[in-house]
Amino acid sequence: MDITVSVPFHLDHTLDSGQVFRWKKMESHWEGIVKGKKICISQYGETIHCNCTQEHVTSYFRLNDDLDHILASIDKDEKIHPILTALRGLRIIRQDPWECLISFICSAFNNIPRIKGIIENLCEHFGTPFDEGYMFPSAHTLAHASLKELRQCGVGYRDRYVLQTARVVDSGFSLHSLKHLPYPQAKKALLELPGVGHKVADCVLLFSLEKLEAFPCDVNILTCMKRLYPDCSDINHFGPHYFGPFAGYANHYLYHSQRLRKNQ
Repeated sequence: MDITVSVPFHLDHTLDSGQVFRWKKMESHWEGIVKGKKICISQYGETIHCNCTQEHVTSYFRLNDDLDHILASIDKDEKIHPILTALRGLRIIRQDPWECLISFICSAFNNIPRIKGIIENLCEHFGTPFDEGYMFPSAHTLAHASLKELRQCGVGYRDRYVLQTARVVDSGFSLHSLKHLPYPQAKKALLELPGVGHKVADCVLLFSLEKLEAFPCDVNILTCMKRLYPDCSDINHFGPHYFGPFAGYANHYLYHSQRLRKNQ
């Protein structure tokens, strides 16, 4: 179906920005698997063509976020301004918390193509098959996997973290309930999970648990912030306090801009 989008939205910037790992760019469209359904989507100006409902597109791509207001609030100086202008339309995706958690545990010290490969291997090995692919494996399934099986998927040393975290979640740890906690308490709970450090926790909070103030810090952000804000001595403190309640949007625009700069 065709959906008219009257708000700022850039499909390529959004899906190619390193926040989600089950999407592939084809010649004229993107293909991804979301909640057990294969999605095909393309954008031509203000028209989105996809095989899902408008409600699904609006929710998944957070089209109800007032992006103009968000960008205005984080447009703090002449350093970030050109980045916000160049990448306008990039939106934070609303992901499934469980898939997001395992994806970012697997992301530690990995590049995006390799992360995508690991996630695809996990889905093919452990996920429930359907007509057009594989669902993301459940916590119950991964909780009963062996370390050998996980290693065969390319998880590497993260195998024990995936297994242990799956067991915690399968035993009743509620990721969805963290949406209702303030950011500090939600992050504290995530940090108790095996394999979850500050960067992984903030990614999960930002991309799946509605915490738009989260400010994940990895090598790309460190490099970008040191270049743009050399007087900043503590990025983890500076980012959220400087950019405010939508610091996560500032973070991801900066992150994607650094990736593009690095690949030039």
